[in-house]
Amino acid sequence: MTESFEKIRALNVIWDFANDYKLAPNHYYPMDENYKNIILGYIYRTFDLALVDNYFKLLKKSNPFYKEFKNMTKLVMENIAYINLSKTNLVISDFRKKYAREIDKFYSYKKDTTNVYEQIEKAYYEKILNKPITESFLVRELFRELFAIETKDTKDLLKQLDQVFKKYFLFEEFNDDNSLFKDIIKDKKGKESEKKDTDSPSEYTEKSLEELFNAQSAEFTGNIYFEEKQKDMNKNKLFFADDNKDYTQSNDYIEDFYGKSIISLQKQKSLEEKLAKGIHKSKKLYFTKGEYSNSPNAMFNKKTRRKQSEKNKTYIENNLAINNRAINDLKRTIKNSIANYEDEDINQKNTGIINSTRVWRAPILNDYNVFQKIELDKKAKFKVDLLIDGSASQIERQSVVANQAFIIAQTMDDVDIPIRVMSFSTLRDHTVFNIYRDYMEKGKNKNIYNFFASGSNRDGLAFKTLHHILDKENQREEGTRRILIVLSDGKPHDEKQNINTKSINQKDQYIDKTAVDDAAKEIRNIKKDGIAVLGVFTGADEDVENAKLIYNNDFCRITNLENFSKIVSIFMKNQILNN
Repeated sequence: MTESFEKIRALNVIWDFANDYKLAPNHYYPMDENYKNIILGYIYRTFDLALVDNYFKLLKKSNPFYKEFKNMTKLVMENIAYINLSKTNLVISDFRKKYAREIDKFYSYKKDTTNVYEQIEKAYYEKILNKPITESFLVRELFRELFAIETKDTKDLLKQLDQVFKKYFLFEEFNDDNSLFKDIIKDKKGKESEKKDTDSPSEYTEKSLEELFNAQSAEFTGNIYFEEKQKDMNKNKLFFADDNKDYTQSNDYIEDFYGKSIISLQKQKSLEEKLAKGIHKSKKLYFTKGEYSNSPNAMFNKKTRRKQSEKNKTYIENNLAINNRAINDLKRTIKNSIANYEDEDINQKNTGIINSTRVWRAPILNDYNVFQKIELDKKAKFKVDLLIDGSASQIERQSVVANQAFIIAQTMDDVDIPIRVMSFSTLRDHTVFNIYRDYMEKGKNKNIYNFFASGSNRDGLAFKTLHHILDKENQREEGTRRILIVLSDGKPHDEKQNINTKSINQKDQYIDKTAVDDAAKEIRNIKKDGIAVLGVFTGADEDVENAKLIYNNDFCRITNLENFSKIVSIFMKNQILNN
């Protein structure tokens, strides 16, 4: 009797806030969690849950982050419900804080939880209690964008959520999925929504309310690291550890993600012993050309990279006429600079073409240098390294970055200046160098199509490693003028991520001033050895000062990546003429 009375009270709250007494939900919350009944009722009244359900049916086909997306959507709708209810409901705030305290208590006892949704949920309820958000940088950014969504229009809600999810997660996406999503938004249903889907019960119907609007969602059963269909889907935007920790911290994982190493494990460890010191202690180095093994994860990642490579190729080829003009302009500037550098120098010698104005000096002054000899200054040898920040911050402009690198490389080939093009990024404890072409690989610029962005960026270790490599090469090639061009957002950032970030020693975090100072120190060391450096900055206004600190006077900012090649031509001209 008491249980039936409790159910009636709870359902009455749901019906009242849904403004629909015909609803027959299969689930309700006990009255000491009445906050959730109020929220649930408002969600019923406000959102077209059938439309939301169709969106998630679409995602479920190929998206291993389906459950995370579903639960984050639920939390966003809860937040929208609270914002609107609090305008007229005087008790909802107290109910919400009471519920938040229970969730906070739950997470205070929960250990080793690394699920991205739970990090968002933990941060959400802790913020209600005026606690600081202690999660990692990327989680904080995801949190900020999720809860900036305040629309009550279901179509607009789905559009905004879709944009956020695609920004922070990479997953398989097919053309027909995009078409279906547009149909869902346009017609409030997708083409497939008319078909029976016995394997995928409706997520937002009354039958599944218990699952979807549970006070404390169940642990995700989906594993972020997948074999076969659900492979490791480019989680470089958000990294979260799990039971496969040994694998995800290993060279095998890095090999599956980036491709096979081009140096031996012994050589790798030797470099790490020399370079991974101080703030980079225990960090790893990895060098690859993006050639994959036949393991399931590697084959999946190869397929994903090929898709990005095709996008880059299409972008570059669609801009062929513009690129050719840019290459010709660059080539002309550099060739003219070299020609000016090789100006004729007329010297007086004791052999050569006689100079009649100096003949008298021979018998009178015993000066027999009465001949002229025209000599050309010997052309200096240059080698260029183009180092690209390949972190996730470049994801939205991958094709533009690849295009500019292609223009630079093609130009250097045409003027016979050897160039090496590589990107760097950090995944787990590995700083990875992806080499797209080397000095001796003239004409192999189509490999630059394979550029892709991932992970974070430990700039200082990348600069230190490249400096070491250049020093070794210089010992074999005396007289070569080295030039390093870095394309970066000026924000070195490699932050460990964990649900309980308080347990992470702050000294292990490569962020903010610590990271900027370290990167600046390594650039100064490079310059001290006579290597010319140009830092090309593409980041936000707030990071301009960081770029200035790192590169000092050898820094320029471009707001349009299309200007990158022009900046390089000016820099190369100055380097040649001032050599």
